[in-house]
Amino acid sequence: MVEAGMSGAIQSIPRTKHGESRIPNVEKYDVTDGYRLVVQLVDGTAKTRAFLFAGSHDDSDRWLDSHRNYHWVRSRTDGTLEFVQVTERVEERHVPADRIDLDSPEDLLALPLLRVLSPDEWSRLGLDEKAAGVIAGISANDYERDADGILARLDEIAGWEKASLVFDLLSHAHAREWSEVHRRVSVHDEKAAVVELPEAAPAMLAPENSESFVTFDDSDVFSNYFEKHSMADWMLFLHPEQKAITEKEYRGPARLRGISGSGKTSVLVHRARFLAKKYQQPIFLVTLTESMRRLLEHLVDDLCGVERPLIATITMNQLATQVVRDVQSKAFTLISPDRLDRLMEDVVRRIRAHPQFSKTPMHAMDSGTLEQFVRDEFSYVRGRLRSAQLDDYLDAASFPRRGRGLALNDVGRLVALDAIRYYEAQLAACSWLDHEGFVAEALNALDNPTQPFNSPRCVLCDEVQDLSQLEMALLGKLPTTTGEPLARAENGLFLSGDGAQSIFKKGFTLRRLGIDVTGRSLTLRKNYRNTHEILEAAFGLVSEYEFADVDEDNIAKPSAPDFAKRHGSRPLIVRYTTPAEEAKGVATTVKGLLGAGHTPGQIGIIAPSAKMRETVATELSLLGVEHTSLRIDAYYESDRVKISTIESAKGHEFGTVFIMGLVEGVFPYAGVSEDEIPREAARLYVAMTRARDSLTLTYSPWQGYPASRFLRAIQAHCDESRSQHGRLGGFGGADLATH
Repeated sequence: MVEAGMSGAIQSIPRTKHGESRIPNVEKYDVTDGYRLVVQLVDGTAKTRAFLFAGSHDDSDRWLDSHRNYHWVRSRTDGTLEFVQVTERVEERHVPADRIDLDSPEDLLALPLLRVLSPDEWSRLGLDEKAAGVIAGISANDYERDADGILARLDEIAGWEKASLVFDLLSHAHAREWSEVHRRVSVHDEKAAVVELPEAAPAMLAPENSESFVTFDDSDVFSNYFEKHSMADWMLFLHPEQKAITEKEYRGPARLRGISGSGKTSVLVHRARFLAKKYQQPIFLVTLTESMRRLLEHLVDDLCGVERPLIATITMNQLATQVVRDVQSKAFTLISPDRLDRLMEDVVRRIRAHPQFSKTPMHAMDSGTLEQFVRDEFSYVRGRLRSAQLDDYLDAASFPRRGRGLALNDVGRLVALDAIRYYEAQLAACSWLDHEGFVAEALNALDNPTQPFNSPRCVLCDEVQDLSQLEMALLGKLPTTTGEPLARAENGLFLSGDGAQSIFKKGFTLRRLGIDVTGRSLTLRKNYRNTHEILEAAFGLVSEYEFADVDEDNIAKPSAPDFAKRHGSRPLIVRYTTPAEEAKGVATTVKGLLGAGHTPGQIGIIAPSAKMRETVATELSLLGVEHTSLRIDAYYESDRVKISTIESAKGHEFGTVFIMGLVEGVFPYAGVSEDEIPREAARLYVAMTRARDSLTLTYSPWQGYPASRFLRAIQAHCDESRSQHGRLGGFGGADLATH
């Protein structure tokens, strides 16, 4: 396979002497000792091959005979490919000569072959009652004894077209190709389609068809884990299946997807150590937030030995700043938050004063909404285009704006572009840069370096789904210690993330950046952080939305997780009368947990607004509870309770989590568009899945701010209570919709 991929041909082993016509474009190779390798040349120009079968001479011959009329079939919904028998013409019909099953017990062979079809699938076949009754009774024994007679009978009762369809289903079922059975039904009702060979090649290379899924049984590994190990051991725990990923060699960039709680961060840290020991050269662990950087630093400290100085933990902002300052001689300063606020106010005034402002969709916005809209638009556009490319923004066809509820018309884009250019001119006049500016300037610096950059040999990036196009371009363009771009280097880039945890409005497309992870993409499906009950509620929140799974070319509903076998209490939803009572109630509950022996650093309080965080901090202080911001103290065995935003909590975990302020207008925020609801749901999903054992969600409704719609979405998976005179009690049968 490596030879075919590198040189476009297989020359190290001989082709068999006889040709092969049973499957189109098949190459058959002699791999000694009477064994054969069956390969299909899918695209003769691009030299794309599918490796279909390897076995003895006789097994290969049987496999080829039984796979006549197999075609590549692609799902119209998720793009996945399968090799499926689709008989399209009478003359193509083929009954395998050797179809005897010598392995299955007799009682299994006596069962109906099509027992796996659901009632819905039976109805989709469009058979009349008599034909369906006959077909439903056909067993494996019947098929083996008289397949020709069955086919003739099917022609009589269903007509040749339906007979061919049913015979395809029977053949798949007899071979125990259950997935292909269901896919063949999908071809019949046009939910999937046959793909011709040249078209199949790019589909094979797409992420959905070149990904490896990793899962495992956790029953023996996780039982009583916390009774035998420290928190540091837990944070760095690896299952053998995960350990294999950390030591795998990749000939180019690799991607690791994984649901929340699947151990992506632990894999990342262990792999950083493996690469540091392998190359004895600098390794960068890149993440987005300072709190996550601090956590990675603690994990590396706990894990590593003498190779520790080779591993640097760094935020994306720090990386861009370091590149600019190391490679260029120009001096830039990061614009302060207060100056940025004043500049944005100036930009909004300029937009409102634009002579064509009234012709844009922005004219109906109030000042606060317009400023937030402009900030989001600036971040999105400038996260994809450098200054010299900004004119591309005017072409909606080549620069589609995703994830925005309000689409700007052509005039709106023109007005916005004028504002972006003004904004950048003001920054340049003061030698200021914002984050997007540092990233763009870093790329410019690498294009025309005035001095060398202190390059890493490998970069491993966490939470990659929240990077922008230019941030990802910067990672790929960084030179290794030998000068080769990371995007092309062996083990150069390792990208880890989860689309369902996207909380920033960015996004990128690997293909357009020349970063190819085909055949080097893995997915962790086992969640072992959260109890079954917590994950059931959290995943139920996001399961119906679609997300860019690390890459905007791959937008789909999140993959269903493999739940941990660990159980606990259901998440608790608590209603308070006022926000002040809510903060006091959470603080009092935390005080009680500490009195019961809980570790302070394993209690996390997540609140969406600064005012809520300040209020609950005050209440904790009044009760004598030591607390701190997670941005300041990210250590998992700390002696202080952590207070955090959702963004800072990403990547962390706590034994107990409180999420506050879950009312409409706060979560989701006021004025949110329907297009942005999935991202708001993802933010709450991130917060919920920080909880390992216990999760409490609180709200205090008032006029116009009822319970969040997200609480109603997870209500069936939670218990409920309310605070009355400082004590928690039930609702007496009422539900959230009335509160």
